[in-house]
Amino acid sequence: MIDKKETINIVRVGLILFAITALAALILASVNSFTAPIIAENNKRTQEAAMREVLPEAESFEKVEFEADSSSCVKEIYSAKDAGVAVKAAPNGYGGEISMIVGIDADYKVTGVEIISQSETAGLGANCTKDEFKKQFIGKTDNITVSKSGAKDNQIDAISSATITSKAVTKGVNESIATVRKLRGDE
Repeated sequence: MIDKKETINIVRVGLILFAITALAALILASVNSFTAPIIAENNKRTQEAAMREVLPEAESFEKVEFEADSSSCVKEIYSAKDAGVAVKAAPNGYGGEISMIVGIDADYKVTGVEIISQSETAGLGANCTKDEFKKQFIGKTDNITVSKSGAKDNQIDAISSATITSKAVTKGVNESIATVRKLRGDE
């Protein structure tokens, strides 16, 4: 049986722990309120740099309003007047979402792919950020497929031991092209 003295001691310890956690939560909330706008601005700059990388001749980008298919990984589309469009896609890879920008010209050919963020396995799937992998998509059009041994025509070579990541990036590119086609009425 717990006596009165022990009960008071338990309540006192509980109140102290509550005060400590409340103070920690307040400090974290304060830090977040200061860093959130900085993080958002950095993410915006990273995305703009990626769009300029995939469509270097573009002078400016204008966000295009579209109704996204709930099953599609396409998140945003930006028009670059005579240069084409930059599509933000986020397919799921082995380690989670792979945020990427895909440049597409007027003939629905890929002008470039830039990976904005990813959490794939280091040394394997994380190689999706390497130029030798991304450059395989340039000039390709609809229904790109992944090959494990010697890509031909509209195929790309899979990253060694990272087929899931390779297929995810390819899915992002294919869905980007399909969405732009649908948006323009060229399905």
